[in-house]
Amino acid sequence: MKNFTAKLRDIQNLKFPIVKAAFKGQDDKIYVGAMMIDTGSVNCILNKSVLPLLGDNARINERSMTIHSVQHKGVECQAYSFSFRMGNGMFSDTFFVNSEINFDQLFDFPFIGIVGYRFLINHGLVLDYETETLHSSLGTIEGVNEDYAFFFPMSFGLKNYNIPVVGLVCDNKEYILVADSGANTTILTKHMVEEAGIVESWSSEKGNVTSFTNETIDAAYCDVTLSLISIGGTAENPKIFHTTDCVQVTDEYPYLMDGFRDSEGNDILPISGLLSSAFMLKNKWVLDFSTGIMFQRNNGA
Repeated sequence: MKNFTAKLRDIQNLKFPIVKAAFKGQDDKIYVGAMMIDTGSVNCILNKSVLPLLGDNARINERSMTIHSVQHKGVECQAYSFSFRMGNGMFSDTFFVNSEINFDQLFDFPFIGIVGYRFLINHGLVLDYETETLHSSLGTIEGVNEDYAFFFPMSFGLKNYNIPVVGLVCDNKEYILVADSGANTTILTKHMVEEAGIVESWSSEKGNVTSFTNETIDAAYCDVTLSLISIGGTAENPKIFHTTDCVQVTDEYPYLMDGFRDSEGNDILPISGLLSSAFMLKNKWVLDFSTGIMFQRNNGA
């Protein structure tokens, strides 16, 4: 969609990329709420509290899907046809409903649902933490590699993991992290941070993580150094984006998801963490789903 734009609402406080949205209910009233832009979700997800406002013909009876979360745990989700306004654009798509979780418990404002990355690809959109907007892509990336502190294609992750990922390196070991705007805090496994040796300091603060399957995972906080693979440099001296983050660490699983194989059937690296929306906001990342590039300009954070 050309010339589309929507402001990320209160992003500095919420950390999640939330945009204002509206839809017409079966009673012909207009209902206003929020959509979250979730690059860690393949599909669009509708809050189950919206269902009573929709007509009976919204349900797609012959279609449902098992949507997976941590450790490939899945929940069966029913499909619904849903039309809504977001920014200066009107959209229609298939949304799935998780009957086991009510997103109203997580937010203190009317929450409509989640827009997944396939939607962003189909409409050529950019999640832009630099301008704090969701907008249509120009279809090209300006400048040269030297203009960017970080520059990485989504194609590797979409092909091998069905999700956008980045690579972290430490002492010749590599780890895979999801670029997940649906996570407000970066989440890593204890197995990974200890093996990589990236912890700077531990905090006494404790927390927990709620997954899409409504599972609660205990976590501790720590400060870490991150060395992310970027396009550029040479085989002898590859380009690495060095930064820091305060993260949540879980010791419930050695990996968040494993058992992946490439197109030839070969085992590939498991997923060891989720790189959060707060991290991408701090570093002013831009995720262009038309060109398939994630980047941070040299004048970023």
